[in-house]
Amino acid sequence: LIDAIIATEDSRFFQHNGLDIARFAKATLGQLAGQAGAGGGSTLTMQVSKQLLTSREATGIKGIIRKFRDIYISVFQIEKNYTKEEIIEFYVNTPGLGYNTFGVEQASQTYFGKSVRDLTLAEASLLAGIFNAPSAYNPYNSIELATKRRSIVLNLMVRHGYITEEEREDAENIPVESLLNPDRSTGSNEYQ
Repeated sequence: LIDAIIATEDSRFFQHNGLDIARFAKATLGQLAGQAGAGGGSTLTMQVSKQLLTSREATGIKGIIRKFRDIYISVFQIEKNYTKEEIIEFYVNTPGLGYNTFGVEQASQTYFGKSVRDLTLAEASLLAGIFNAPSAYNPYNSIELATKRRSIVLNLMVRHGYITEEEREDAENIPVESLLNPDRSTGSNEYQ
């Protein structure tokens, strides 16, 4: 699961000090050029700052100020006082992951009926894909979107050397529907 999250959300997490300058510059230039999907350039550490310490303000001058506050907090406070493993622990246990779940253990129990430590590659990549947009990629809301997002995660895992092409193919051949906890009903919007 951690490999899937790192490959998808911040591939250079273990190499930077809270700010991935190249990624941040690329995202900033893309946004200034009006490119759809340019991304925000936030590292996992910056996302922890946003989730726990600042705000989710994303537009206008307040969004710019918040982004620079996240950079400062990430580089000079979080990365100086916590190990990378502790930062990942904050990251995976803070966010809502759809279907009224918070953190990876609760999400794993809800979606798969098992502990996060027992996830297969197919399940871990599905769960890692939910982080980006929990209401959109929640498999109970959309099997199709969840399946597409899982494919993206698996392809990124291959690109960054976490899994082989054969492992990717094996995981993709498992239908998302067959992974889901049979004790939960699909299609309900009650717990988004």
